Amino acid sequence: MSKVLILGATGKLGAALRRYWAECPPAGLEPVWLSRADLEAPVPEAAAVVALWGVTQGAPDVLARNVALAEAARVLAKAAGAERVIHLSSAAVYGAERAATEATALAPLGAYGQAKADMEARIALFGASPRNCVLRLANVAGCDSIFRTLAGGGVATLDRFEDGAGPRRSYIGVAAFGAVLEALLALPLAELPPVLNVAQPEAVGMEEIVSAAGAELAWVPARAGAVQDVTLDVSALSALVALPEAQAGALVAGWKRYGGWA
Repeated sequence: MSKVLILGATGKLGAALRRYWAECPPAGLEPVWLSRADLEAPVPEAAAVVALWGVTQGAPDVLARNVALAEAARVLAKAAGAERVIHLSSAAVYGAERAATEATALAPLGAYGQAKADMEARIALFGASPRNCVLRLANVAGCDSIFRTLAGGGVATLDRFEDGAGPRRSYIGVAAFGAVLEALLALPLAELPPVLNVAQPEAVGMEEIVSAAGAELAWVPARAGAVQDVTLDVSALSALVALPEAQAGALVAGWKRYGGWA
């Protein structure tokens, strides 16, 4: 069994992944779940580090802590003797893009996307040991704004565009995300990509998610600045792990099974 240090155990995604792996243990891996408080203790030896932690809200100076967290993950990996570190970035680094590939120029629109782009730039300077892999993560079912509304029992308000539909986004469920991590942790070190888009194939309409959850939907005409399609090209990921197409019903079911967090 290879030990893997999971940073950010108490966050939304960390808690959900922990529930999933408790139900479906990852083959050949022994996750060691660490919160920031645990880092004051001696670091156990491990083969890999997965840094799920991050700052998602706040002023630019608060969001800038993502750079420091990436550096902390690298320091911890060296102390643990880990050969690889997986960092979480975001599709937000692309800005308003449709079918963005890993080669698409970064054009973040907001402070969060800029903070993640800055984090990526710093990681690119870390060097070859340990080897770093940055995941540009799509919306995770349960962790984005529409699921926060659903968890609170509120009415979901969506922009309606000229074709009569709402926003479409790339999504990934918790189980699919777990499968991605398992594949990357098992991949020969030399084949670990420096950057990888992470989402399930096919975009999902947000109104489909609201309907699958049985929640109330309120439409508004598309507001200024609203973007209908923000999606990722996952061809590179699909060459490494086979994931099912994203479907609203399955995303909602996974959200309820592994947490239902707001």
